[in-house]
Amino acid sequence: MLHGARGTWKFRAYLSSLPYFPYDDLSWPRKILHDFLRPVKARRRYRSRRSLTIYVKTRWAACPSCRQYRSKRRALSLALTAPAALVLISPLLPLTDSMPEGSQPLLVFPGLVLAITAAKSVSTIWELTRAEIPVDGTELVVRNPHPEFAREALALGARQLPEMVTPVGWWKRREPL
Repeated sequence: MLHGARGTWKFRAYLSSLPYFPYDDLSWPRKILHDFLRPVKARRRYRSRRSLTIYVKTRWAACPSCRQYRSKRRALSLALTAPAALVLISPLLPLTDSMPEGSQPLLVFPGLVLAITAAKSVSTIWELTRAEIPVDGTELVVRNPHPEFAREALALGARQLPEMVTPVGWWKRREPL
């Protein structure tokens, strides 16, 4: 969303850094297996990640089109949540008594698809701010800022990173396995 309109609306953005653990390099099946076989280690890792995470609460200015985008995404997720809930609980409703016995549980699958789609459609703070906090928590990195936003931030004393620097996020692999 590169539009560059003046920020007329402010919202609270809760941003956080996510520290790196070697566990992050595992594939998702290996993570599930690792957590299943070692639940105590998983709990310890979760606690240590929470203790090392840096949380920042900011007031972020957004333009009217950002607000409209966020409102549309919330309306879309709400519109998808209602049918998902209806399809998920429909096997319990008396209306499905006329259906054949084997087909009632099959209604759960479309309900799950709708529920996942509804969860994915909720707009995130990252979509609006494109901001990240490095693991050390010393700065706030904004990815692909609008030129007007970048110019104003530089005028206020922000530091511009070289174009080639891209800090690795927790979701990216550090080295090939």
